[in-house]
Amino acid sequence: MAILVFAGVLSVPSAVFAEASWYGSLRAGVDSTGGNISVMDVGSRLGIKGSAEAGEGLTAVYKFEHGVNTADTAWGGGRLGYVGLSGGFGSVTIGQIWSASYNSFGAVVDNSTWHGGSGTSGRHGQLVSYAFSNDLMALQVDVVYGEDDPAQANPNDDLQRTEFGLSVNVGEIGKVALSHVDDKHFIVAGTRTSPITLVDDEASYRAKTTSLAAEVSVSNLTAYIGSQATAFDCTGVYANAGNANAGFTGDCQDANARAKAKTTYFGMRGGLGDTGVNYLFQWRDMKTANNKPWLLGLYKGLGDGASLNVEHSNVDGGDNSTTAWLQVNF
Repeated sequence: MAILVFAGVLSVPSAVFAEASWYGSLRAGVDSTGGNISVMDVGSRLGIKGSAEAGEGLTAVYKFEHGVNTADTAWGGGRLGYVGLSGGFGSVTIGQIWSASYNSFGAVVDNSTWHGGSGTSGRHGQLVSYAFSNDLMALQVDVVYGEDDPAQANPNDDLQRTEFGLSVNVGEIGKVALSHVDDKHFIVAGTRTSPITLVDDEASYRAKTTSLAAEVSVSNLTAYIGSQATAFDCTGVYANAGNANAGFTGDCQDANARAKAKTTYFGMRGGLGDTGVNYLFQWRDMKTANNKPWLLGLYKGLGDGASLNVEHSNVDGGDNSTTAWLQVNF
């Protein structure tokens, strides 16, 4: 269906999209994970974005972005899709966008192209978002009115998730970022059996995540550090015997239990002299999972949007991965 939609869009006369621009990123490479080598796509996407004057000092903005697979030409999943209004007050958008927690905290602790992660929600759909920024700070507030998974939607509370993100510039040397997420899930018996087993006919859990990060730039080096803590309230839920975490990244094994999780981040990035090669090192300590992976990335720009990229992810107790790919942005 998505392919037919894109085909229909492409058939519309170009004059209709006079204010729009097509963009994309095609990424194909080779991956080695646990000794197994494969050709793979590394997050390719295509999109269209633009704006239109809406009068009264307002501008209507829009974007639609979808994943594509260079390895087998398959159509990937949807990434972004929103419309909104912007003006002196900031902007209000509706649809699926990069979340407040990712745009603030994630922007500091997740600078990798492929193997990294920030523990934030990334992109989130079914939301209304407000954002404002100036030379000093950037603020974003998201409210989600439905879950992507109907089995987890709470029929008694339409407001499923709220996110707050704030990033403050510290002169020209760095910035500090703060985010808070309040996420509610409601599970109906019979709709999910793994990794969750229900004690009652209905069960729920609520996760509250607070994240704080800072980065400092000196010459060609940027160093950053961050901490993320999540508290879980579980009602009527316990874990299957073979899965102590039960998908909660904590020990919600007993009804009415409360669990906590904490992750610490550290990293640095910069350029290797006059070689034109940029590097990234990131270390992530996940307390509850006893998992301390580190990541090393090297990136070489080739001009006109093309680059060669290599990232290695070393994971305690798991398969290490090395991925090398050619990327072309347009």
